[in-house]
Amino acid sequence: MAPPIDILLPGGRDTAVLLFHGLTGTPLEMRALGRELARDGYTVHIPLLPGRGTRPEDMDDLCWEDWMQAALRAYDTLAREHRSVVVGGLSAGGTMALDLALRRDPTALLLYAAVLEISHRGAYLAPYFWRIVRRWPSPPTDMFEPSEELRCYDPAPVRAMGELISGIKRVRGRLGEIRAPALVAHSIRDRFVPVSCAEELATRLRGPVHKYVIDGSGHAITADARRDDVATASRTFLRRYLAIPELRTA
Repeated sequence: MAPPIDILLPGGRDTAVLLFHGLTGTPLEMRALGRELARDGYTVHIPLLPGRGTRPEDMDDLCWEDWMQAALRAYDTLAREHRSVVVGGLSAGGTMALDLALRRDPTALLLYAAVLEISHRGAYLAPYFWRIVRRWPSPPTDMFEPSEELRCYDPAPVRAMGELISGIKRVRGRLGEIRAPALVAHSIRDRFVPVSCAEELATRLRGPVHKYVIDGSGHAITADARRDDVATASRTFLRRYLAIPELRTA
């Protein structure tokens, strides 16, 4: 398991980017994207979310709201220091970004394989059984370029899946309240979150949406084989929708 790490990359713009990693992953899933955005001048913060990066047992006493309170604290810190804040996330982190957009006013959203539905139907039993069955074997990775550095908890904490389902229920019925411009990125080879989630987001979010659907990558599109293309699409989206001129540092 990768050691705990909280990534903060300084930039020269007055716009910051807050990125959330996946359900039981770490900020390393977002590091490549964060570095590219920082090279474009944005201050980038990728916090290690509560209970991650240590051991699965550390998620057993945490609920969705515990995760969100940490996310809100990170957002508020950046908002005090920058004119605007962009919020994004991978997988469950994308669902958290949507929830944050219902509570704060981010300038834009970067949604990478954001979860509104889970492909494995057995996952929906988690809210009912996590007190009895605490661990479940993690499914094999679907990454085209697997990395030991990016391993998630295995076995996975069942409560964490139950809390994600609670978070999905919280945001899915309120997507029409979110008006921030959004990049909605997804891979057609994603075995964990159906690409129909991207279609739903593109249809139901009220702000401008740029949908970016790719091949040649698994679920973790910010860290897999097409990560450079995802980063380029993200920079292009921000320049287009935020009217920010290109700024590249050495």
